Amino acid sequence: MAESSPPRARLARPELTRFAIGEDAAPGTPLELPRRSLGAVPAVVAVMFVVAAGVLVPVIARLNLHALGSISALTSFLFQLFWILGWSLGVLILGALAVLLCFYRESARIAGGRLVFMSSLGPLKMIAEYDLARMRNLRIEESGDSARVRFDYGEGSRGLGDTMPRADAERLAASLRAALPAAGSELQPEPAPPPAATKTETRAETAALSPGSMLALIAANLLPLLGVLFLGWRLEEVLVLFWAESAVIAFYTLLKMAVVGKWLAPFAGLFFVAHFGAFMAIHFLFIYEMFVRGPHARGPEPGAIEALAGVFTPLWPALLALFLSHGLSFGTNFLARHEYRGATIADLMTAPYKRVILMQLTLIFGGWGVLLLKNPMPALALLVLLKMAADLYAHRRERGTHAAAALR
Repeated sequence: MAESSPPRARLARPELTRFAIGEDAAPGTPLELPRRSLGAVPAVVAVMFVVAAGVLVPVIARLNLHALGSISALTSFLFQLFWILGWSLGVLILGALAVLLCFYRESARIAGGRLVFMSSLGPLKMIAEYDLARMRNLRIEESGDSARVRFDYGEGSRGLGDTMPRADAERLAASLRAALPAAGSELQPEPAPPPAATKTETRAETAALSPGSMLALIAANLLPLLGVLFLGWRLEEVLVLFWAESAVIAFYTLLKMAVVGKWLAPFAGLFFVAHFGAFMAIHFLFIYEMFVRGPHARGPEPGAIEALAGVFTPLWPALLALFLSHGLSFGTNFLARHEYRGATIADLMTAPYKRVILMQLTLIFGGWGVLLLKNPMPALALLVLLKMAADLYAHRRERGTHAAAALR
């Protein structure tokens, strides 16, 4: 029976990973690495770019700028526009990657008791740092006429550079071994696991909203109910208002991404706008066809501008209240309380989906409940209360997440 090949070693996680643009002029002792051969990778990426661009061109050509005579036509146009935006970003990234892969370089240096390994795609650099004191089992692995320098780190291992002649591998290993602390190539004890979460961190997970934010959120959620009771608002207007809150959340999410993301924010922001915008367009079409116009509507569909003006004009006080409520939370929590210090682009991009999906499920099931009852007021009140509870829960969890991240 043939022996099975040993499992592939896990790639070691560096002590620190960061990105930089431009030259990295940090001091240190350079290590000579061979140029890594990427083989056919740049050509494959270039083919992917051509295929993706080929898909994009006919979609743009079919885009009808004049077919905006109704809400359904406008929604279809916006969905295509958001799709084109997201796909164009992917095409741009593939094209840039195909070019940059032709200039891929690797370099390494020893500085401050660390091995600093840098992968460069043109001006974009990914820098990984390894603590020399934690490196162990530095070795040369032979493969035919070539060899590779490798070391263990943490729970994994990694190679330094590509395969190279045996003599070059010995020189590289000798330079690295000379920089290791005493017995540095032997097994070093792993650091103790982090202590269990403290009571402070546990309390942070259930952090409460500030009184101002809580009152603003409750007032903004009660305003639709007051509008139905005293201002003559209709059910469909309330449902559209709840939909509009998703747009408000997306707006402040983009502001948060701009604060946290720095140079990455434009790319992440465009992707978020494309994906979230397409989701919003389809959801508005559902609300409009099911609740605003109604499934039993007859006659020609009104123009898009006329229909939108009829829906949103009576709602401007509530829209303003929602905008100010979320703006108050953005200012008092995200900025004043420095929640941006524990935030990441990935967390910011996914957070609106968690809140909005919960809100939309409440909206859909509550809206159907309103339609099934002869008197819509009880179901509408229940819908408002459910949404308020969902918002309070989501905001409370968000505050706790940011507080726990700030303590780490």
